Amino acid sequence: MAILRRGGHYALLESALVMPGQAEWSFIAGPSRATLYTDEQGTRLERDGRVVQRWDRALDALHDIEGDSARRVVDSECPAGMGLVGGWVGVLGYDLVRELERLAMQAAIDPPLPTMWWMAVDQVLAYHHPSGRWWHSTLSGPADRWPWTDKDRPRVWADTVARARGPVPPRRHWSAGGRQQRMSRPQFEQGVSRIRESIADGEVLQVNLTRREDAPFDGDAWSLYEDLMQGHPAPFAAFLEGPGFAIASGSPERFLHLRNGRVQARPIKGTAARGASEAEDARQRQWLAASEKNRAENLMITDLMRNDLGRVAQIGSVCVPELFALEPHASVWQMVSTVQAQLRPECGAADLLRACWPPGSMTGAPKRKAMEIIERLEPLRRGFYAGSIGYLDCRGGMDLSVVIRTAIVAEGRVMVQVGGGIVADSQPASEWDETLAKGDRLMQAIDQRGAG
Repeated sequence: MAILRRGGHYALLESALVMPGQAEWSFIAGPSRATLYTDEQGTRLERDGRVVQRWDRALDALHDIEGDSARRVVDSECPAGMGLVGGWVGVLGYDLVRELERLAMQAAIDPPLPTMWWMAVDQVLAYHHPSGRWWHSTLSGPADRWPWTDKDRPRVWADTVARARGPVPPRRHWSAGGRQQRMSRPQFEQGVSRIRESIADGEVLQVNLTRREDAPFDGDAWSLYEDLMQGHPAPFAAFLEGPGFAIASGSPERFLHLRNGRVQARPIKGTAARGASEAEDARQRQWLAASEKNRAENLMITDLMRNDLGRVAQIGSVCVPELFALEPHASVWQMVSTVQAQLRPECGAADLLRACWPPGSMTGAPKRKAMEIIERLEPLRRGFYAGSIGYLDCRGGMDLSVVIRTAIVAEGRVMVQVGGGIVADSQPASEWDETLAKGDRLMQAIDQRGAG
C-alpha cells in the first residue's frame, strides 16, 4: 500500500487482527477509476474530472450502481472466499440518516466532509492470511454504463504490478499537537444523566452517547495508520484517502456482510478494559461475561438489528446463532452477538442499507428517538464516525465495518471519537471511564507524537 498510493487513489481494507471465519482477507483496491460522492451539492458520479451523472439521494445512487455492476467480466481466477474482486470501496457517513429520517439540525458541522464517498475499482490485490497467499483480480465492463472504459486497463494493471514489486518508499513523518476535548467530562456526564431521565420517562431504552477529541496534525496519514495498527490491530481495519481527508480505522465491529443473499451483522455492546496481568485480564473477562448491564445493553441492540433485518429478510430467516460472545482486542474485551438473515430475492445491498442505516450499535433503541436525543446532546455532527467503511462487490456482495476506534484527518487536524451505550443503570463516571478505555490506544499513539 505504501508503494501504490503514490500512483493514485488506493484503498486498504485490512484484517490486521485475523479472526477465523470472520476476518481472513485483506484487500488493496485501486487505482480509483471514478468517484461517487455526496456533499452539500448533492450526489454525483465523477470520472476524469467531469461529473457524468447526478442523483437527488445517495441511496438511489447506490441502488443504480449496484444494478450496473452486474454487467462486468472478472478476468482472473479467484478463490471462492475472496469477497472483493472489484466494484466500489468507500465510506458512508453517519449523517446519511438524514435521507431517511427528518431530524432537527442542532449539531454543528465541523469539518464539512462528504456524507458518502466511494471509488470505483477494477483491480484488486487480495491477501488470504490463513494460507499466506496473494491473489489478484481485474475487471472489464461495457463503457456505456460501467463508470470506466477498459481501453487502458492492461496498461494500468501492468503499472500496478511493476510498482508493487518496487522498493518500499521511506517512511514519512507525522506529528500531532495537544488534544482538545470537544465535549468536557462534566458535559458528557450531564448527558448520561439526561439520557437516564429520558429512559425513566419511557421515551427510550438506550442511547449511544459519544464525544470527540481533536489535535493539530501535520505529516503523512498513512504513517499514522501504520502506528495505530502496530499498537491496536483490528479485524476490520481500513485506510482511505479522499479529497481533503484521510481515514485510519481500527474498527473491531462488522456492521453488515452480504454474500449470495445471506446477511450477517455482528453488533458490539459491552466493554471491559484488558488487565495488566494474565490473572487480572481473566477477572476482567469474567466480569464482562457476568455483567447484567452489559448483557442488557447488548440484547437491546441485537433485537434492534433483528428488527432492521426483518424489513428485507425472508420470513422466518432472521436468527441469532451467537449471543454475548466475548472477543479480546488490544486494550479491551468486547461483547459481540451475531444476527443472520436471508434477503428476499427482490432486495439487494442498497435495500439492506436503507433498512438498517445507521448502525444500531451507534444509535440506541428505539432508533429514531435515540437519534433525536443524540442530536440534542452531542454538539458536533458525527460525520464519518459511526458510519461504515467497506466494499460493494460487483457480484452483489457487501462487507461494511462500523467506523469506531478510528482517526480522521482533515483540515490540519486529527479527530478521534469515542462513546458508549447508556441504559437505565449507567453511572456517569463509569461511562466516562469506558470511553477512556475504548480510546486508549488511539490516544496513546497521538500523544506519543504530540506536543503535550
